[in-house]
Amino acid sequence: MDVLTTRIEALERSVCSAKADPPTANLAEQVAQIERQLGRTLADHTSLAQALKKYEGLRDVIEGDGDLELSRRLLGVTAKAELILLNDDTAKIMTDLHTISDLQPRINQPEYATAAKLASQLNTLEQQHGEQAAAFKQVVADMSSAVDRYHAETDALSEIFLRWDRVLTSIERKVAELEATRQK
Repeated sequence: MDVLTTRIEALERSVCSAKADPPTANLAEQVAQIERQLGRTLADHTSLAQALKKYEGLRDVIEGDGDLELSRRLLGVTAKAELILLNDDTAKIMTDLHTISDLQPRINQPEYATAAKLASQLNTLEQQHGEQAAAFKQVVADMSSAVDRYHAETDALSEIFLRWDRVLTSIERKVAELEATRQK
């Protein structure tokens, strides 16, 4: 009796996703309660109801008489496909496969056949590109160096000009002072 109660509680957990109300003393009441909960669950989840309906239609073929090998032989291609298609992921995979088959002609384009022949030209172009990139990097470095030298020389000339201007300004001021003292 303990094993039967444990199995019923496991069935309640799997159907209800939680433990149901406290178990009643009567097993028939527990089974009826589980069936009601199963009915509510199937009403809430139509995909489960459809899966159960498909399973019920194939139950005798799937379960057979307990002989697994006999069940495998009795299970036809259509029935196996129905069982596989119970899974929503399989339908998505089938859609993806259909999309892939639609793209198959684009995969085997004649241009791709010439790619192997053009590999040596591609290697030559890659090498030339590498050399050009290195030369460009050197030109950029040379230009940066020239610009830096230009700025340094311009700064030096600016400093010389400012000093020369200060010297001239101070000379002009002293000359003006000397002229002012002479006129007095």
